[in-house]
Amino acid sequence: MTIHPRILYSIALCLVVTGCGGGDERANHTSLDTSASDMLASILLPKAPEGAVSISEARQNPAPGTRIILSGKVMGNDNPIIQSRALLTLGDPTRLDSCDLIPGDECPTPWDVCCADPDVVRASIATIQIIDENGKPVKAGLRGVGGLRELSYLIVVGEVAEGSNENNFLVNATGIHVAMAQTGGGSIPKQ
Repeated sequence: MTIHPRILYSIALCLVVTGCGGGDERANHTSLDTSASDMLASILLPKAPEGAVSISEARQNPAPGTRIILSGKVMGNDNPIIQSRALLTLGDPTRLDSCDLIPGDECPTPWDVCCADPDVVRASIATIQIIDENGKPVKAGLRGVGGLRELSYLIVVGEVAEGSNENNFLVNATGIHVAMAQTGGGSIPKQ
């Protein structure tokens, strides 16, 4: 059986184009990962900014564009740190107790605040996001950045995002200080 030269040329051309495209995609993906990681690392603040208020206080004026400095603890639901986006839930430890602080509670996810009144939880949390140049959350998770994890105390500098209101408090973070990574027990760190 003889294969026409044009068919061989077409097959070879397809293999070259496909091979080249795959390499570029991997390079672009790696470049995106590095760029996102660099961006997230760049927002870490080595020193705690002064003047932080609780989430409950900050929620009293949810006007988009308002500059804020707030303190809180990574908690408020089963999954407070989104794996593939620079988003997290920050809870107000003056109003919410994580399950690890409740004597005798052996909850496997103590950051879910499952023992708290759902209405209090809704009124005591903020969604923190780091956005890219297009106004979308950066496509990389925050877990591990500067030691950040569930139950970490944070001080966040940013501004109230468009779409925020008394029911949905959203903050575009420009700086995050990881004040303390919680390991069970303890109190709110001094600011």
